[in-house]
Amino acid sequence: MNTLRLSAVSLGIMLSFAPVANGLALAQGFTSQGTGLEDAANTAGYDVGAVSGCKNEPGGCIPKIIGNVISALLGIFGALFLVLIMWGGLQFMFAQGDTAKVKAARQTLQNAILGLLIVAASYAIANFVLTTVGGATSGGGVETPAP
Repeated sequence: MNTLRLSAVSLGIMLSFAPVANGLALAQGFTSQGTGLEDAANTAGYDVGAVSGCKNEPGGCIPKIIGNVISALLGIFGALFLVLIMWGGLQFMFAQGDTAKVKAARQTLQNAILGLLIVAASYAIANFVLTTVGGATSGGGVETPAP
């Protein structure tokens, strides 16, 4: 049981420092305002507003925001399934042949794998539907030449 506590404490420490390390590695909060970079880009003919990739697209930035939220949720669910599978494995190791504990560990592993399959299938279905509907509503991707 001490090993389980040590693992939980170690995991908690790693997860608590992850946002700090992530914030130090990225230059969040820094902008190019006042540096002359935007003026140089405009002089060179680059559209600074199109950097986000959603300025000229139909629907604006909403599809990008939804995509970012879905990506974040998939990351959270992936981490959750990893923890559940590890927990089921620990239950299996600490069962020591007790049939009730082995059954509970097997049930935890089966539920985690089933949940992972459900999330993956729902993502695949949603991606298929959204790309199909998006392709059908965007005009088919055929441009008409200007007269």
